[in-house]
Amino acid sequence: MRKTLFAAVAFAVLSVGPTALAGSSAVQITSTGFNPATRSVQSGDSVNWTNSDTVRHEVAVTGTSCKLSLDPAQSGSCAFPSAGTFAYSDPTTPGFDGTVTVAANSRSVSLAVSRALNIFGDAVTLSGTVSSKAAGEQVTVISRPSGLPEGHTTVTTTTGGNWSLVVQPRVKTAYQAQYDTALSQSTTVSIRPRITLQKVGRHQYLIVVLSARSMAGKLANVTRWVPGRGYVTFRTATLQSIVRTPTTSVAYFTTLVKLGTKLRIFMAANQVGADYLEGHSNFIVN
Repeated sequence: MRKTLFAAVAFAVLSVGPTALAGSSAVQITSTGFNPATRSVQSGDSVNWTNSDTVRHEVAVTGTSCKLSLDPAQSGSCAFPSAGTFAYSDPTTPGFDGTVTVAANSRSVSLAVSRALNIFGDAVTLSGTVSSKAAGEQVTVISRPSGLPEGHTTVTTTTGGNWSLVVQPRVKTAYQAQYDTALSQSTTVSIRPRITLQKVGRHQYLIVVLSARSMAGKLANVTRWVPGRGYVTFRTATLQSIVRTPTTSVAYFTTLVKLGTKLRIFMAANQVGADYLEGHSNFIVN
């Protein structure tokens, strides 16, 4: 959960019920005092007090503006944006006191991708580890697809603080992981359009291109294998759209080539657009 941080003072949030906050530490207020009275957190964290007694209690944190007044079963929180040691007490009840020790925030989260170069429609696994090495932590994966709105997905860590998420980017997408206030490095997954070549009749061929948007009007290079030179373009085909299927573009072409000739389709970067890398199809033998 994102928390609003003030430069020099803590703040209080009251809520009904013992609701804990992300990046928080819990204290119970009992008939005999605070339990536990001493808590250690990192800067930017909150301490959440829950009144488990049958009478009203207060919490006042020295050196801050945080002051809570809690009825039975009510909870309240104070945020600690800066490092230091903060004493707190219940001014209405002698002997009810404690300490919050705030260390500099050292949280971190890593992010790795199974493949940085992908073909449209294939899955990619994102994974990483949080610095606490604990299970049950929340990590938010931020996706920034080229030309599309930003997305957020929350995952929970497993044993050792590890997390993973399977994604299916449709265009070039940058990913970043957030753990509390810590951000990983940004990693980009590049995408090629999915191009297939099929022989559909004598001397007749079909090109199918799958992408997040229509490639209608774009040129596909028809190439053949030439020993010593590799694949060489000998003609082009113009892609057309399919009604009600904007992610699919096709082209039919007819050509006469020798038996045994290897054919492959290639689309250049200036045809696929900035969202994609240049790509090629499977090859077929005529």
